[in-house]
Amino acid sequence: MINKHIGLDYWKVNMEVTTFLNQCKQFEIELYDINIKHNSIYFYTHIWQRKKIIRAISNAKFICTTGMLGYLFKDFKRPCRLLCICISILIWLILSSMVFDIEVFGEDKEVKKSIELALKELGYQLPLYKNDTNLMKQQLKKKLDNKITWLEIEKQGSKYKITYTPKEDVKKQSLYHNELIAKKDALIQRFDVQHGNKIRSVNEFVHKGDVLVSNVLEDSFQKNHELFVKGRVFGYVWKDITITMKDSKLPNSIKFYELLMSARNEISKDFHKDDCIKEENILQFSKDMGKIKMIVHYKLLQDITSN
Repeated sequence: MINKHIGLDYWKVNMEVTTFLNQCKQFEIELYDINIKHNSIYFYTHIWQRKKIIRAISNAKFICTTGMLGYLFKDFKRPCRLLCICISILIWLILSSMVFDIEVFGEDKEVKKSIELALKELGYQLPLYKNDTNLMKQQLKKKLDNKITWLEIEKQGSKYKITYTPKEDVKKQSLYHNELIAKKDALIQRFDVQHGNKIRSVNEFVHKGDVLVSNVLEDSFQKNHELFVKGRVFGYVWKDITITMKDSKLPNSIKFYELLMSARNEISKDFHKDDCIKEENILQFSKDMGKIKMIVHYKLLQDITSN
């Protein structure tokens, strides 16, 4: 019975069953789980019917309150437990309103450091308690007005999440007439070019030293015009990496994982922005003369115009 788990009063009474039921009917008492044992009637009622029970059946004996409510009533009768509950609630209220960590999210690392330094200068030392996020935001924006265009502070549990957008550099970017030249053999995947004359096409294989984007454009009168060149060219590059390490007593799976992570770290050393690994194939994993060797073949997507 669900009501038992929530909480019901358990009673005992010594009287005739018929008389007992008539009394309960007269006073509109709702009964649950009636049992008769040794000429005594045992039954359950809702806790808010206690006054009715006492008024209707003078010799009714209260035994206990069941379920969750009974547990709470017992605790409230013990001062030490009641004190512990109050202290726990107080600690929870204090800790839930405190901030133990501040995370700053944004693209510009220098601006991120400036925000962290500004927080210290403004006196926001951890842990923080009952800080007005709107006031904090106003103070930071005022202090870093020349570095950020937008800033938002959000409280997530026991930490502040600060998100910002740095101000764009108002200085005009310098444009050059340098051609975009392939720095390695590759299959062109795409062009990210704002200025310049593309003289190669997507899915074309190019070699190191080939001109990909020219700084000259020929018009309809076969007259050449010099252009500014700005952009990047991405292509697929294939490369093998060989990694070796001393053999050990570790399981082969762990040694395999360590070599693979070393290979990925080695292949990504010369990565530029937006470069990534497209495919990874293990060509060899072998042991010889106390050493373990792994050869991995990679298909990379890279900016082939940057060194």
